[in-house]
Amino acid sequence: MPLKSGQFTPRERSFVKHMVQTNSPTEAARRSGYPQPASIGGVLMKRAGVVEKIQAEVTARLRTEGARIGVGTLIDIAGGKEFPAGARVMAARELVKLSGVGADTPDDEKSPDMMTRAELEAAARSIRDKIADLEGGVIDLEPIEATTAPVPSVFD
Repeated sequence: MPLKSGQFTPRERSFVKHMVQTNSPTEAARRSGYPQPASIGGVLMKRAGVVEKIQAEVTARLRTEGARIGVGTLIDIAGGKEFPAGARVMAARELVKLSGVGADTPDDEKSPDMMTRAELEAAARSIRDKIADLEGGVIDLEPIEATTAPVPSVFD
């Protein structure tokens, strides 16, 4: 239970810390010294304050440790001659984007190897539609002249 002041207990703070590291409520509760960690981990994860604190800590970890590791890895790949040329180019592109030096390429100018599955499927549909238009030929429409005669109805 949280303290009356609304602050977390030392054990709850420990749970949050271990949850950020392990992403396992049971393991985080076990490491924090809770009896019956399998049940208490689930109970703690239903408390809004605990979940909010975990999300904030995960975000902070991603922005610090995750960014450091991610950028370091991109630099290692981009500069490493032992990596395939395609991997080095992709890493270099990401580094340029992150640095703000290069302008972002609009989605419609992405190469297929840089597209997500959804983008590839949309591009494929667009291409199939264009092929179908070419195969179907073009129908020239002529305007219909207006007449003064009454238009027949289904009730006539």
